[in-house]
Amino acid sequence: MKAAILSFSGYDTPVIDLTHEVEPGNVLHGAFHLRAALPHLPEGSVTLAVVDPGVGSSRLGLVALWRGRFIVAPDNGLVSMLPGPLKTWQLPHDDSSSSKTFHGRDVFAECAAKVAINPGWTSFLEELEKPVLLPQPETSVKGELLYTSVLHVDNFGNCILAVASDDLREFTPDFLTTDSTPDEIPLVAVDSYYQSPESDSVLLVLGSQGFYELALNGRSASEHLDLLPGCSITLISKRGNF
Repeated sequence: MKAAILSFSGYDTPVIDLTHEVEPGNVLHGAFHLRAALPHLPEGSVTLAVVDPGVGSSRLGLVALWRGRFIVAPDNGLVSMLPGPLKTWQLPHDDSSSSKTFHGRDVFAECAAKVAINPGWTSFLEELEKPVLLPQPETSVKGELLYTSVLHVDNFGNCILAVASDDLREFTPDFLTTDSTPDEIPLVAVDSYYQSPESDSVLLVLGSQGFYELALNGRSASEHLDLLPGCSITLISKRGNF
């Protein structure tokens, strides 16, 4: 893919890798990484995002514009987690010379290079009014209970929850339960760091992506709590009205 970009745009085009750690074929996992990375990229940048179990099928490709940043990707839900306005265009259909199994190289890389060279190239594309959007993990509060789920488990074993910073503005959790652990587990809320003198305590930390995480000091919270992406979590507040 890098070779295809440089062959089209020239060797002075800076190309960086964001991640190759997305689970194969896991579009929601890719959508999370795109949501986490994109706010930290400069305006005018072009992100080529390819998690594409439907390669070779009738699925479309797209260019999206989000807060001044471009994304080139298959239209399969990779842009689902980007908040706020999103403008999208449909990519041209691939020609007969492209591989049916490697559109990242033969279709999307060249289109990403075209957008990088000339952002106005999108004016020649047909607008895509309804891009594919995946169902989003929901977080809801009912009394003293907050229901949510695990969005992602990082390579340290921290469990990133579908709980954004604003979701706990008026809710202070003290315990959690999971599907595999129905007993209430005490939580220690930590403002900005992972270490705690209570080494066996489950920590609730606001992570760098803007979501709350479950963590353990020096250990894997995922293994300790038997949690994987998609697992349900209930946070419990014992502090009365809030």
